[in-house]
Amino acid sequence: MSTSPLLNALDALWSHLRDSVPALPAARLEITSSPPSAKHDSASRLARDGDVVTGIVISAETLKAGGEATVEAALHEAAHVLCWTRGEEETTTRGAYHNRIFLTAAEAVGLHWPPGMVRTATRGYATPTLTAGSRERYGRDIEALDGIIPKILPLLPTPEASTRHRTPARLTLQCGCTSPRKLQMSPTVAALGPVLCGICRTPFTSS
Repeated sequence: MSTSPLLNALDALWSHLRDSVPALPAARLEITSSPPSAKHDSASRLARDGDVVTGIVISAETLKAGGEATVEAALHEAAHVLCWTRGEEETTTRGAYHNRIFLTAAEAVGLHWPPGMVRTATRGYATPTLTAGSRERYGRDIEALDGIIPKILPLLPTPEASTRHRTPARLTLQCGCTSPRKLQMSPTVAALGPVLCGICRTPFTSS
């Protein structure tokens, strides 16, 4: 099995979104195994391939949360696309902070900001949720995704753990004193030349 059934389900969802929000353009949704980042929400990721908007990504992390979370993420994406087509700046701080322009667009596509929920200082209105009406309107899409996602998730590649820079092992060196003094140094620095002890006047060497 390929990921095509999931992509087809996402395409069908976007088509249903356009039925509800005619201002939305055609789009090609993608799936990724990488977790979302702040840059993921900046307009710089969006582009056009003819009449089709690209750069809309649904992450495996979202898919794991199920059909409803996936629909909510697609509506979130739709709000960004709507702002992008209008030339509106809906995010700041390189895509992290979602302002009121974004929230207005989110409400237009079927999301809302629940009473009592407080915007955060770093992300603003980044987490609007499905309205009851949207949950009902896209009920069949949610059901279809809940059936397809468990079959497709195992096919997505597991992102490799980031390779962190590791400090090279340090050498422990000691001098020739009766009670030798010790110091640590990287092999690269040690190779530059001898380091002499100020007391016994002998070089520090590997212990």
